[in-house]
Amino acid sequence: MKIYFSVSLSQMDNEIKNNCHLIISELKRRAHQVFPPDILDRNANTYLQQDASESLQAEEELTRLKKLADLIIVETSKQSIGIGQEIALSLTLNKPVVALYHQKYKRPHILQDEGKNSLLIAEYNGENLPRVIDKILHYANKQQDSRFNFFINPKLLAYLDWIARSKRLPRAVFLRKLIEDRMKQDVEYLS
Repeated sequence: MKIYFSVSLSQMDNEIKNNCHLIISELKRRAHQVFPPDILDRNANTYLQQDASESLQAEEELTRLKKLADLIIVETSKQSIGIGQEIALSLTLNKPVVALYHQKYKRPHILQDEGKNSLLIAEYNGENLPRVIDKILHYANKQQDSRFNFFINPKLLAYLDWIARSKRLPRAVFLRKLIEDRMKQDVEYLS
């Protein structure tokens, strides 16, 4: 599984950094790919020292990595606006997101209403981290999208292409929304 991991660089003290090393080690021990690979080598000054062009390029790269990921994990023991923005973007991309926080901190109150079933908030400590990681990976596997291919006639394809161009909405997103809207109408299915 490809996992995007993030932590607030401005809030990352030695304790949080050590916890992040443990989290990443547990994920890698289970043979998952974690990126960006140098996240814990960065600090708050990393982005402050960039000019506007470098900053935009860095942001585009982080967004590209989020899109590539199967799962987004953020360490939220010490909350920040930047982490909230990363969570919001990840949810917009329909990615399952896990907000981890150490037990000695308060449970974060971030975006719970927007996350619905795509946001899991999980408490951890040094002793239970392997079990928490197992729970997270199980959650992520249940959230994985399934590929569904089918044939459509040229007229329907032309319409989907028009939607994609004019509404700037991928065809799959449009079809998924149609199905979700119909599910809400079909009370029998939901009960």
